Amino acid sequence: MSLKIEAETKLGSEPCVLTWGNKLFVGSEDGSINAFDGNLTSKESWTAHAVQPFALATDGDTLYSSSNDGGIRVWSMKGDQVTELPSTGADVGALHVFDRQLYAGDEDGNIIIYEKNEIKAKYNVLEEVKDICLSPPFLFTVRDLYVTATEIKPEESKTRFMTRHTMEGRAPLRISGNRLLFMSRDGNSLRLHDASVDTTFKSLDEVKVSDMILTSLSTSGQYAWTGGWDGFVRRWKIAGDKLEAAGDINLGGCINSLVAAAGDSAYVAVSGGKVAHLRAV
Repeated sequence: MSLKIEAETKLGSEPCVLTWGNKLFVGSEDGSINAFDGNLTSKESWTAHAVQPFALATDGDTLYSSSNDGGIRVWSMKGDQVTELPSTGADVGALHVFDRQLYAGDEDGNIIIYEKNEIKAKYNVLEEVKDICLSPPFLFTVRDLYVTATEIKPEESKTRFMTRHTMEGRAPLRISGNRLLFMSRDGNSLRLHDASVDTTFKSLDEVKVSDMILTSLSTSGQYAWTGGWDGFVRRWKIAGDKLEAAGDINLGGCINSLVAAAGDSAYVAVSGGKVAHLRAV
C-alpha cells in the first residue's frame, strides 16, 4: 500500500496547525486561519491572532483557537468571532473537543474543561501540557518525559483527580478505540499501549519511525498517521497489539502538523507554505 497526493495548495505564510471538522482549518505563522473544503478549495480566511496559533480544535459547528495573545478564541465555521474564553494567564498549547466539551491544556499544567463556553471543571497536573486525550474516566496528558493517566469525574468534582499511572513518552498523543499511541522520549518511535487501567496501560508495541524527531500524530479508525522533520508521512494499521506499516510518502519538507479526516485520508501542513491532501491507495 502507498500514499499519494490527491491535492495540494500553497499559502503565503507558513502553515503551523491543522484541524478537521467538515472543513479543513489551517493556522498560519502570520496569525491567520484559512478554511478549505475537502478538495483544498479555498473558503474563508481571517486574522485570528497577532502571532501564529498554538492550537486549533473544532466540533464541526464551532472552531477554537489559542495563541499567546490572550485566551481561547471561539469562532463560527465561517470565521465570525463568537466570544473569547478567559485566559488562565499561561499559554494554551493543546485544544481538543471530546463529546462537545472543549479540553484545554496550558504551560502551567492546567486542564480546563469548557461546556457551552463556560468553565465546567479545572485540574492541575503539575507540568506543562503539550497534548491531551480522553478515554473516560481517564485523561491522558503529556509533555516530553512522561505520559500521565489521570482519573477525573467532572460531574462529581470540578478540581479533584487521581493520578493512576505514568509512562515514559512525549507528545503528540492520541487514542484509537482501546489503544493509546504516543511518541518515545527520543521522538523517533511510535509506541502502542492498552488504554485500560485493568492492564495498567500495558505496553504492546513500539516501531521506530525515523532517525529524526516526529512532530505529528493523528488517528482515524484503526489507522494512525505520523510525520516529522524528515519530511515523511507514514500510515500505520493498528492490528490488535501490533503496528503494521500501511504506506508512506516523502513530501520534501518538515511536517508541521497533520490531521486524519478518514481511515484512508489525511491533510498535512508542510514547511515552505504547502498544504497537501493525502490518500492511501
